[in-house]
Amino acid sequence: MPLPEAPRVLSGGDRSASGADVSGEAGVVSNLYSPDPLRLRKQVADACGDPRAVGDRHFLRSLVADLYFSGVDPATGTEALLLGNCGTLTDILTEMVTRGGPDSLDPIVARARSIHGSGAARKIQSAAKAGLARHASMTESDPRPEEILAYGMLYFPSTGDFSRLDSAMALNRLYEDAIPGYGIYTFVLLGRGFANASESDAARYRELFRVIETYVTTSDENNSGPTPETPAFLVPISAENLGRPLIEQVAVDLSNHMRRHLGQSLRQEGHAPLAATLDTGAGPFLISTLEPRFTPTGQDAPRLVADLSMIGAEYIYGIVDAYDRPIPPEASGRVESLLLIRDRLLGLPMKPAVMSEFKTKIQNAWVFMIGRFAEAHTGDLRAPSLT
Repeated sequence: MPLPEAPRVLSGGDRSASGADVSGEAGVVSNLYSPDPLRLRKQVADACGDPRAVGDRHFLRSLVADLYFSGVDPATGTEALLLGNCGTLTDILTEMVTRGGPDSLDPIVARARSIHGSGAARKIQSAAKAGLARHASMTESDPRPEEILAYGMLYFPSTGDFSRLDSAMALNRLYEDAIPGYGIYTFVLLGRGFANASESDAARYRELFRVIETYVTTSDENNSGPTPETPAFLVPISAENLGRPLIEQVAVDLSNHMRRHLGQSLRQEGHAPLAATLDTGAGPFLISTLEPRFTPTGQDAPRLVADLSMIGAEYIYGIVDAYDRPIPPEASGRVESLLLIRDRLLGLPMKPAVMSEFKTKIQNAWVFMIGRFAEAHTGDLRAPSLT
């Protein structure tokens, strides 16, 4: 990985960057889109007119998320999307109501009727009803509005010009309904060692987020969209800290929620020892899947889990590089891509550590395979011998 400039933080929906205003000033939340109706209409029209948006099934969803994340009024956002030809009437209204929920319904419907007239009343009502149903199914435990907009998921793909910010009106959408199209999704989770960290734990976390923020997303390719050959790191962040160093953006409570959620899933699948490791380990943990979701659709879905709790900070660059390198086309979207990363990890030239606990931990296991490919490959799944 060559030494690049730090990646720019842009929204996945604002592909042209015409609406992005990402501030580097600590404590300032970036306004991805303007609240001014006229300027917003131009920004949205420019984004929807970008040739790269054509045929992108995720484009509208990401754009709507960015509008809400920017604090745009639902009616104003609906008007900008409709006049900007950003999708069909049905798709736009369904997504806007899905993100905004019941409170957004009336202004969205009223603005759509003012633009399309009474002749579209039935279609408008049908789309609004569908949006409400999706909103209800995707919202976990009815989170408060101030909590909903407090979080985002920051994507660091291995190719493209910039990292991508995804926001959601329901917290679970951030990790169970991720941006589709990437070859591998690696979620970065904090362990118990992040808060009140020891010197070694703090050094490991600093190095991990420094390397992800600085060295990932360095390609000169003019392609900002997801591709099957592209792996991506996903980091849960607090929106209020956007613009600060990545380690200061990380959302501890959201990460802990995801870690507990994964632990429950692992116990149900019969992986109690690994679940216990997630509960007590210092971390961080890297959870890799082929699906655009944190927990699998079934127990057979392949996943790769790396426990970095006892890994020295000096090895973090090599670990990130193992994930960051592109996936060969013939392995994209297949279990072979996860096996390739596993082999890269286990092939790292780690030297013996002074502390016997470190050596024992590494030799026992720090890379775990779960799902249908774990039984198919019965070789030594431990890290390389350090003797």
